[in-house]
Amino acid sequence: MEPELLKTQLNEVFELQKEYTLALRTSTAEQRIALIRRLHDWILEHRQDIRDALFADFRKPNIETDITEIYPAVSEARHTIKNLKGWMRAKRMPTPVTFLGTNSHIQFEPKGASLIIAPWNYPFNLAICPLISALSAGCTVIIKPSEMTPNTSALIKKMMDELFEPKHVFVLEGGLEASQVLLAKPFDHIFFTGSPAVGKIVMRAASEHLGSVTLELGGKSPVVIAKDADLKDAARKIVSTKFINCGQTCVAPDFVLIHASKRDEFVEQL
Repeated sequence: MEPELLKTQLNEVFELQKEYTLALRTSTAEQRIALIRRLHDWILEHRQDIRDALFADFRKPNIETDITEIYPAVSEARHTIKNLKGWMRAKRMPTPVTFLGTNSHIQFEPKGASLIIAPWNYPFNLAICPLISALSAGCTVIIKPSEMTPNTSALIKKMMDELFEPKHVFVLEGGLEASQVLLAKPFDHIFFTGSPAVGKIVMRAASEHLGSVTLELGGKSPVVIAKDADLKDAARKIVSTKFINCGQTCVAPDFVLIHASKRDEFVEQL
């Protein structure tokens, strides 16, 4: 998409969403649950489409897509549907003596317009799970899926077009230029999953508008094996978590710290 056309389209959608955030402030738990239930049902009805998209993007096996992409989204939706009314309920708090004769409570309110920038390694899971949180919180959402997984990104766009109006949820496909255009907007909250280097850019952009951020960044994940550990059990768990998704997981084990006397036995088990 041409840069100017991209900016024009985004400006229109962003203004629609900012206006719609006012209506969402008074949305009820029942209304939000109904949206999440529709999302949940769509995922189950299109399970094979999700599998096909992930396989087309990087040959992800169906069983792995079920476990690491579809199941987290479905379970997140079910957990939210079960608990949302309780989460939204005002919480009574102690009242200071200086305000004797009054009652105090915490009232949870929507943040407003939100942006989700999803990564390529779990392109469905890490777009849809944050979306469920945003919907349950009464926010509008723009999703920027990864350009490195075009088939999954196209599926997510199709999904949102079928389930929501652009004033509520909108998907913007594209690469770096799309991200730059988005980050220039005054979102109330940004949810980003990716590298620490890009996380700093996202945080810097959000600070210009005093927006809040959720940054889920990659790092190094050590595994500490105690001297009295069951090495066969440890090896099995480490291999399964390291090799799932070809090792492309933010919390995949990167290195092992083990007592020198147990090293050779552990390597054999591994």
